Amino acid sequence: MPSLEPSVAEIQEAIVELLRAEEIGTLATIDSEGRPSASYMHFASDGLVVYTHTFSYTRKHLQMQQNPNVSYTIGYLPPEGYSGRRETRYLQIQGRATLVTDPAEIQRVVEVSLEQFPWAADTSMYDNIKVPDQGQQVFYRIEPVEGLWSDNRIRLLWRVLLEFGDGGKAIANVEDYNVVVGRRARR
Repeated sequence: MPSLEPSVAEIQEAIVELLRAEEIGTLATIDSEGRPSASYMHFASDGLVVYTHTFSYTRKHLQMQQNPNVSYTIGYLPPEGYSGRRETRYLQIQGRATLVTDPAEIQRVVEVSLEQFPWAADTSMYDNIKVPDQGQQVFYRIEPVEGLWSDNRIRLLWRVLLEFGDGGKAIANVEDYNVVVGRRARR
C-alpha cells in the first residue's frame, strides 16, 4: 500500500517542530572570494524564520555583512543510529541573513532563545544584549528562500524541495525531489 504524502501544512508543521527541538546546526556563509565557510551554530526559531547569535568580530559576521546569502542545515539523527533510521529527518535551507537592529526584535530573539534553550537561563549569555553598534553580540535573522526537507518517517529517502513565501514565514511551493532531479517521472 503506498504511503500518503503529507500536505504542505503538515510539512511546515514538521519543520517548525524540528527547528524548535534541535538547537545545533551548521551555517554556511560566503567569503569575499566566493568560497563557502561553515560553522556549528545555535539556531532559535520563530516559526520557519531562525535566528543565530554571533559576535561583531567574527568571520561569519563580516561575511554575512558582505553577502547575506547563507545556507544552513539542521536535523534529527536518532540515538539508535542505523536501526533508528526511520526517524531521521533534516532540513537544508538557502536563505538571506539580516542583521537584527531593532531593539524590540532583539528582545523577541532573546525570549525565543530562552524558551527554546532553557539551559541559557542559567548563563549570563543574554544579560547584556545591546543593539549592534553598542555592543559586541549580534543576532541575525535568516529568512528561508528555498530548501530541502527529508523525512524518513514518511518513507526512507523521502525528500521534497521547498520554496518559501511571505518573507520566509510560509511554504509557498513543494516539489518531489526525485521528480525534479529526474529519478522519477512526473505523476
